This record gives sequence, C-alpha cells and structure tokens, in this order.
Amino acid sequence: MTRLRPRDREMIFLPLTRDGRPAHPRALEALEDRLPDATDCFLFCHGWLYDEAEARQEAARFFALLDGVLAPLRERIVPLRLGLHWPSKPFADSALTGAAGATGLWPELERRSVKRSRGRGSDANVAVLRDLCAAEIPRSPEEEAELDALARRLARAERERGVLPLSAFHALSFWVMKRRAGEVGERFGRECLAPLWRSIPRPPRLHLIGHSFGAKLVTSIALGGARPESVTLLLAAFSAFAFAPEIPGFDRPGFYYRVLAERRIAGPIVVLRSDHDTALGTFYRAVTGSGEIDRHGEAYPGKRAGRLGRMAETVAASALGAVGARGVGAPELDLLGIQQTGIPRYPIVNVDGSRVVKASGFLLGAHRDIFHREIAALVGMAAGLLVGGPDGSRPKPVDPGFSP
Repeated sequence: MTRLRPRDREMIFLPLTRDGRPAHPRALEALEDRLPDATDCFLFCHGWLYDEAEARQEAARFFALLDGVLAPLRERIVPLRLGLHWPSKPFADSALTGAAGATGLWPELERRSVKRSRGRGSDANVAVLRDLCAAEIPRSPEEEAELDALARRLARAERERGVLPLSAFHALSFWVMKRRAGEVGERFGRECLAPLWRSIPRPPRLHLIGHSFGAKLVTSIALGGARPESVTLLLAAFSAFAFAPEIPGFDRPGFYYRVLAERRIAGPIVVLRSDHDTALGTFYRAVTGSGEIDRHGEAYPGKRAGRLGRMAETVAASALGAVGARGVGAPELDLLGIQQTGIPRYPIVNVDGSRVVKASGFLLGAHRDIFHREIAALVGMAAGLLVGGPDGSRPKPVDPGFSP
C-alpha cells in the first residue's frame, strides 16, 4: 500500500463556475495527479449561501471528523479529500444592495424588494417575478408541483397589491438556486469527473457527500455519468419524492429515479434527516408549497382538485432532509442505533438523526448541525469501510485475501 505523503493529507479544494466548470485548472490538475495513489476519494459539497472561504472551512471541518473515524484504517486505505464550491449566493451583498454595482441573480429587482417600495413599483415587481416563474421549465413532476405552488403565491401577491412580499422573491431565488445546484453537478459529473475516472486504469472508489442544496449537486454528479460507490445526503434540500418510481398525483417518476433504475451507485444512498431542521421542516415548505389549500380542496385550480391537489401540494412541500426518501420503500433507522447495527442492504436508507442533529440556530434550526462523529461514521459505513459494532462503528473486518 502506498504510504501517505504530507501533501496527500491535504484537502483539494475545487471551486466551480455557475455553469459547472472548474474555476481553477490547477486544482483539477492536483486532483488528476493524486488520483492514481488513492484508494478512496471523498467528495464533500456545501449547501446554499456559502462563499469560497466558508465552503473551504466547512469541507475542512467535515474531513477532520471523517479522518478521525477512518484513522484505524490508515494502513489499509489512502483517502483523497475533495471539497467543492459552487456559486450558491443568489443575492447581492447586503452592503451593496443599494449601490449601482450590486450583483446577484436580479440586482435591480433585489434593490427594489429590499427597499420594500410601494404602489406601482411594487406591483411591477410582482409581475416581473410572475414572468420569471412562468419562464422556468420544470424538468420533473416534483419541480412542476413546486412551480405551480409558487405561481399561485405570486398570483395572490399581485391581486393583493401593496408591498412586494419578500417571501415570494426569496421563494423564486431559492427555487432557481436549487435548480442551479442540479445543473452544476450534472455538468461537472458529465464533463469532468466521469471522464477523469475513466482515464485511470484503477481509479479510487468515489464517495459523494452533500449537504442541503449540495446534496442535490452530488446526486446530479451521478446523473451526469460519474459512478460513485456511495452517496450520503445530509439534510438534503430537494424533493422527498425525487427517487420515487411514481410521484403521487402525477403517475411519472421523480427526477432522480434513473439513478436507482440504472444502478448508477454501487452502494447505498444514505439520507440523513432531522425533526429539528427548521429550514427544511418550515422554510422549505413555505417557499416550495403554496402554504394553503382553499376551502373547496382545490390546490391546483383548473388542473388538479381535491385529493390529487392535496397530493401535489404534499409533493411540493416535502423535503428529503425533513421527512426522508418517500415512495421507494426505504427503511428508517436511528443515527445512534446504526452505529451498532450498520447500514442494511437497501438502495436507499433513511436515517433519523434527530437525537444528534438538534441545534437550535436562528431561523435554520439544526440545518447546519452536521459536524458530529456519528455522521462521519455514517459516511464511513456507507462507503463500506466501517461496520456497526457493540461499542460503535469499527473498521470492516479484513478480507482474508487482503494484502497491503
């Protein structure tokens, strides 16, 4: 087994452009240079609203925990740590919002929104948001449900007139950035990661770890053609029905069903959720769902009424990291319990982390509370390197044929 050199203990940090291309070729060259010596490559991707410095810090912090749980395996594996950053901030810097040079998805619309302009300008802003929403093309039933709900919210805002509801502006930007995460991941997987792995005679096993929107990004890497050994989704901010063979009320599969049907992941998809994730349990529901069904039970006027409307509303409002994967027969285990039992052999496993992931951060609740040894061990178990044991996770027993 190749011994670790000092540089091999360092994380490679790879920023991506907003269309999914590597922003710094040298980082990609470093990855290509070190891949042949590695046995396992762990890729970590952050969620929404992180700049490069924050993304680097979060990846380094998570890998430090992962290094701790993998330490007993140091003579058997050579891990490679890859941290990604994708442009995940839709808004201009708050200090620049009122300035002419402010940047963001829609800088002028953001300036007007932050100022809470009234009267005709506000009505025009809602109309612009409505047109932007109408221009989006859903790529799956769950996205269709989300966009329909958002369109109804904007229509209500336009009828009510007055102050532009910031929730509508944030809801549209939230939805667009969620879409961006998927597109960035798919292109990066298709044009960069998959070809790079194919170019190596004996490439390392690839393990994808994503948090929040980063969970959508890493799942899209698999959709783009990369063939990971395992995928761990931490408090994932996309639809709980995304892997389902049939979306309730639509009779069509979820966007990531192909990942399962075509067996693009050798091992399990592990979905960590928490009851204490306010961002997904409350905020996600508020921005992806309409927040209400009218008194006649018609959530989708002119399209779907009654029971079908309620099911579509449920699809729109259900986040993977809040309720777990739905419609796929995934078992649910407890994060602490799984340290003793290990991960069962299912394509998707839901893991309830509520006893560990329980921070009470302002507005977000426990949404960013992912830095726990038990979660790092969960990644190791998903990777097939650790198993459960009476005293907690431990290295997988050595195969009799193993030779360092």
